[in-house]
Amino acid sequence: MPFTLATLYCLLAGTASAFSALAFYAASPHCRWPRLRRAARLGRQLGLVAAATSLWLWMGQLGLATGLCVTLGIWMLTALVLPYLAAWTRPDAEARR
Repeated sequence: MPFTLATLYCLLAGTASAFSALAFYAASPHCRWPRLRRAARLGRQLGLVAAATSLWLWMGQLGLATGLCVTLGIWMLTALVLPYLAAWTRPDAEARR
């Protein structure tokens, strides 16, 4: 399968959606990673820009409704995985040492 421009747009849109969820997680009070907590103020703005970029790219490739569903699906899947990943890596225990 050749690597096309559409594939690049989809890869960039998926990455932007996942980055948006990570930025919003950094801005939340539930963030367990100390390094991400330091970027909390900037996380909201970056998360919003990344979410809008992801939505725009997905809508350009798939249309309005499908682009919105794919953006939210990737965003919610990433938002679901981040707390479990943080609990698995136990960053709070390392910060106490």
